[in-house]
Amino acid sequence: MSAFLAGVADVNPARATEPAPTFQVPPTALGSNQSAAPDDSDQSAAAAASEASVEAVTLRLKDSLTPEMAQNFKLFVYIDKAESGPFAQRMYVFQKTDSGDLAILYDWPVSTGRQRIEHDVHGKLQSSLTPLGYFELDPKRLYADHTSSQWNEAMPFAMFFNWKPNGRQTGLAIHGTPDENAGLLGTPASAGCVRLSLDNARVLFGLVQSQSRGPTPKLAYLDGEAISSEGLLLHDGDGRLQLADGYSVLVLIDNYGGESRVSSLY
Repeated sequence: MSAFLAGVADVNPARATEPAPTFQVPPTALGSNQSAAPDDSDQSAAAAASEASVEAVTLRLKDSLTPEMAQNFKLFVYIDKAESGPFAQRMYVFQKTDSGDLAILYDWPVSTGRQRIEHDVHGKLQSSLTPLGYFELDPKRLYADHTSSQWNEAMPFAMFFNWKPNGRQTGLAIHGTPDENAGLLGTPASAGCVRLSLDNARVLFGLVQSQSRGPTPKLAYLDGEAISSEGLLLHDGDGRLQLADGYSVLVLIDNYGGESRVSSLY
């Protein structure tokens, strides 16, 4: 979906009526897209590489969080929209432990935006950019079954961001992708949204609904919310953190790749 305009056309989708899926962490959560290694040495090498990548991503995420952000969210979704590098086009899902540390649950391939201006199915020019920054989920726009009216594409298990660029609801979401597009995961192939495999989207949808509902901080936006948040949280006049009923999930979209190079969110 378009990261900026799709929400205008999609403000009245049919609500999901089915209950949230039961959440369980499968034993193959990390690196679940990879084929089984043929022997023990290859398995050991793959495990070491995966562990090193997870450690690097964890440090990258921790360095990007303020103490207030780390304290007040339960789930953290790190997405790297880079085109190359060991982290490129991947999603890492972390859960905060009782000790306040971050425990990784999932490491999945994704597709972010094609990063260009193009025509939608109605012939209108749209952006297929996936913006950088911090985002929260819109508690009123989680749908097990949804279709984009601008791109005529299925968006199963869609979770829209709680963001209004230029005063209009965004069409930016995390969602599953039909089987015919599953082969594109791991490449920038979406119209702006973050695509997952259908099974992984179902798991994330269930995790969010079953583990994170409750009082949630509000992200602060600049310039009339025309750009994504830089991670500041709203406070009242007395300095108290502003909370609202929602999903305690913080999404960070980065452009890193994991290579040895200077990189920034902005």
